[in-house]
Amino acid sequence: MRIDINLATRHYINTRQLNLTVAAAIILLGGMLASNLVAFTSASSEIGRLTADLAGHASKEMKNVPPQEYQALLRKISFANAIIARKSYDWLALLDQLEVVVPDGVSLSSLDPDPKGGSLKIAGVALNFKALRTFVEQLEVSSFFTDVYLVSQSESKVSETQKGISFSITCKVPGK
Repeated sequence: MRIDINLATRHYINTRQLNLTVAAAIILLGGMLASNLVAFTSASSEIGRLTADLAGHASKEMKNVPPQEYQALLRKISFANAIIARKSYDWLALLDQLEVVVPDGVSLSSLDPDPKGGSLKIAGVALNFKALRTFVEQLEVSSFFTDVYLVSQSESKVSETQKGISFSITCKVPGK
């Protein structure tokens, strides 16, 4: 007994089911496209309406502001800006420059910058007079510090066994 199979007459792909799946996908994608188009057009019309409303409202408010109130607002803004300018100081640049000029044996205890006058008061302790002199000379040589003056110096007791020299220096630093 011999069994022959004719492969040419047999359907391996269910074309009816495939066509139904493709049609369902096309209908689903078409619905999503229509939904997105409706959302896009409504959003763009809402943006246009809000822009026009904002422009009309802003122009009405600008016309209704009296000059006295506008000048008062400008004075408040300039006052706040002046406070911000007084409180801000470029500490990083100052500390970078001090790191370069402070030698071993010198310890700084306070820095008091005056942004308006451009001056800087430096107080600290030096291990000996040679270290203090080196510090003052390096300040004078630096292009960042000008008009360096040693205001005061005095012998002081740093710890139980160690003595040092307390000092105070004023100099000019560039503004912002």
